Amino acid sequence: MSTLFRDAMLVELDPPMVRQGDLRVSDGRIASVGRNLTLQQDDEIVDCGGAVLMPGLVNGHTHLYSSLAAGMPAPPRQPTNFLEILELIWWRLDRAHNFKSVTASGTVGALAALRCGTTTLVDHHASPNCIAGSLSALEAGIASVGCRGVLCYEVTDRNRDTEAREGLDETSRYARELSSRKNHRFSVLVGAHASFTLEEESFVGCVRLARELDTGVHIHIAEDPCDERITQEKFGCGLMERFERVGLLEIPGTIFGHGTHLSAEEFTRLGEHKDYLHLAHNPSSNMNNGVGYTPVVSATMPVVLGTDGIGADMWREARVAEFKSHDAQLSLPFGKSLGFLAESARLASRALGITLGSLGVGAAADLVLTGYRPATPLTTDNLAGHFLYALGPEFVRDVMIDGRWCLRGGEVVSCDERALRADAAAQAGELWSRM
Repeated sequence: MSTLFRDAMLVELDPPMVRQGDLRVSDGRIASVGRNLTLQQDDEIVDCGGAVLMPGLVNGHTHLYSSLAAGMPAPPRQPTNFLEILELIWWRLDRAHNFKSVTASGTVGALAALRCGTTTLVDHHASPNCIAGSLSALEAGIASVGCRGVLCYEVTDRNRDTEAREGLDETSRYARELSSRKNHRFSVLVGAHASFTLEEESFVGCVRLARELDTGVHIHIAEDPCDERITQEKFGCGLMERFERVGLLEIPGTIFGHGTHLSAEEFTRLGEHKDYLHLAHNPSSNMNNGVGYTPVVSATMPVVLGTDGIGADMWREARVAEFKSHDAQLSLPFGKSLGFLAESARLASRALGITLGSLGVGAAADLVLTGYRPATPLTTDNLAGHFLYALGPEFVRDVMIDGRWCLRGGEVVSCDERALRADAAAQAGELWSRM
């Protein structure tokens, strides 16, 4: 069966494109696009009535393990810096996870994403006391909703001697599991926490495994000055020197999360590898943690946009990216954040082996039909103005992923949302009690 979207305002983000027309989906792909497409016998007709139809959005850097954190007990004392935020909040939470709570986190995070029109999640996972099998548990939660995922396990040495090896082994195991399926719904990167919690052997192991799996590394960089400071103290070199020493800058598909405290010189050095490195910008999280503003206007490497675990509303993140750049007196060119969203889709496309973020023929049928019928002219030239100041998640009505409906009329149809949320609430209570 195919689906024919009639009379849609077809919108793509980068390069910006707005056109009126029809779009047909068949076998999980966009089969045809044009005006007044001929009705076929097996078409399900969706009358868009001139509303915006666009590709599903991609969250370029998130932490689904924090999906059950809303309302959790306060830390034993108020953190006074970023390292204490990690030690008193997030590292306590990730150590408390078991497989059931990991799956529930994936489910809750994917449900939140779906309602925001976010169809693919690039996740950086940590559950130090249940590592082996955790990526499969996380996938199960995401898949129950219908979203796609580019997953990794956070390799680190911060808890015990064997932890990094266990993380690398889980990455290898999950990669083997995926290779037996080849379904374009999930893929794996090699995860690494940050330079300051990785011993030399572990860091080299991450790069070696990435080469073996022909995939990228997903790592935090300079989110806070402590990353550079502790790296200098422990390893006698700066972040860039260490990354060059272990060969990280030569790994295609690598994602550097944050980069908040990179110098102009370091941005330039990363830009020399722009053909295969990405910077994940997380402006809302950076403000929440008080770590500062990432001067992305200086970045010459591709920039993707992420929430760092604070939901999956990419409209909000695009707005914050624009507005915070003005507040920091380092203004982005107007509408640049739409390019960041499109780059997130390109990154996920390469990881999954499928075309996302496009309404072209052959692209994946990951689509968001909104109820947005603009009250002012909407054109290719002024798309950014509508996207940043009018169109938003409140207009998301229907979401299709891989040609299958997941949200219809604002209601989740891909799973029993009520039952999944009830289970998640129970898992959250147990998770909090273990913290």
